Amino acid sequence: MTDILRIQVVWASGSDEGARIAEMISKHFDGIGMERDGVAYRVPVRFASEPWDGSSPLPKPLDLDRAVHNAVILLHDDLMHEDAAQWDGWVQATRASMEARGTTDVYIPFGSPTGEPALRSDRARHTQYAYRKKWMALADPNARDKRLLLHALHRIREHLRQSFGRHEDEPLFVSHAKADGDRTARAIVDFVNSSGHDVPLHTFYDAMELNPGEDFEQRFKIEIGHGTLIAIVSDVYDSRPWCVFELTTAKRERRPIVLADVGGVRISRTFPYGANLPRVRLKPDPGSDAWIEPLLVEALSEGLRCDLFEAQARNLLSKSVADALVLPRPPELFDIVDRPVPDMIIYPDPPLGDIEADLLRKALDVIAPGSRFVTLGALTWATWQA
Repeated sequence: MTDILRIQVVWASGSDEGARIAEMISKHFDGIGMERDGVAYRVPVRFASEPWDGSSPLPKPLDLDRAVHNAVILLHDDLMHEDAAQWDGWVQATRASMEARGTTDVYIPFGSPTGEPALRSDRARHTQYAYRKKWMALADPNARDKRLLLHALHRIREHLRQSFGRHEDEPLFVSHAKADGDRTARAIVDFVNSSGHDVPLHTFYDAMELNPGEDFEQRFKIEIGHGTLIAIVSDVYDSRPWCVFELTTAKRERRPIVLADVGGVRISRTFPYGANLPRVRLKPDPGSDAWIEPLLVEALSEGLRCDLFEAQARNLLSKSVADALVLPRPPELFDIVDRPVPDMIIYPDPPLGDIEADLLRKALDVIAPGSRFVTLGALTWATWQA
């Protein structure tokens, strides 16, 4: 079976740091975004480091045909620089193979932590390397790992969005209650927009970003409709009408959502439509920004999971020509009463439990008799069997 996305990590044999980072990347993509009942979305990661034969330090050529899209991550360092001429030829051949496939693949090079220059052919093509030498000032290896993951996730999502025909910017919409979530939201926005950080993202914060005379409700709908929502779930978040509006708008538009739980005392009322979403427990430290990048990585990971799930489902539907609603999360009553229900609702594995499934079947029997909900895995198996 052809993967929709495969990540290929390339580094020089003998580089302990390259091997460590490759393992870190593999572990992260082995289960990205929302996890349910121990099941998470997996993006296959392949390594290219060990020499193919004794005549050179180079690995064998990458097998690009096993995936619709490949993300080739190059970990350049001092050891790769020692054999720069040979590695330059290998990278040139790899990029030529990628380009022969059209624009489906993406090349993501990370520069040497010790400052060696980029490979000659990449310099000639004005290829930007992520500047890892600057990252050595970050607190520890974990902080540098999060920065690398953030760059890789953002670049992959940007590339896939272009490949899927979506050309608008995708902001991080930071939903929050002014009363007790503003400081956390502002810290995230300031971090992303700081010139001191090379975080390749942009945010939408609140009405302060609007022009005088704009319809703020319509602008919020537009920004949420093509963005990723980070909801700062404070003690009063669920009781604020505009917070409820932002969260339900994102669910209605089937956008990626991550709940950042910063509650400190008690929640007077839990909003019922915050279910079926990944939740991250945060303890923001006013004296540090170390908590921010892990949250951004979670948000982009959930976004990539949603992107890939929808692409897989649409690809399958193009073969079976079924009228279906594609949901990147388990279906709930909100999804049934909020829109016309087609013949089929497709959602991620694993299947719903009996209690949830029975409630949905009862609602569908009233609202849309004959409609059914099915996981993508079950639909794929049925299509193969047909």
